[in-house]
Amino acid sequence: MTDIEYVFGTGDGSTHGWTSPADLDLSGDGESDAVALDFDGDGYADDALWDRDGDGVADFALLDLDDDGVLDHYFTDPDDDGTWVGQVWPLIQ
Repeated sequence: MTDIEYVFGTGDGSTHGWTSPADLDLSGDGESDAVALDFDGDGYADDALWDRDGDGVADFALLDLDDDGVLDHYFTDPDDDGTWVGQVWPLIQ
């Protein structure tokens, strides 16, 4: 199991870095590549931070906003400030 680094911030310039052991396989290749957590604050660890490219750093925050067990909203952290505001799925129309 590999560790995944990720950052949370409020957008004011201060960030907090974390490292957690990968405990989910989102790519389906049999290797853990994501960290399960409660990103949206609903009390369930049904969201994930995914290291899609395998470099040890989270690339996507995947959220299950309707609590149906499906990761249905994907976000990036385009400014590397830990705010995870770059929505990539579903596409904003």
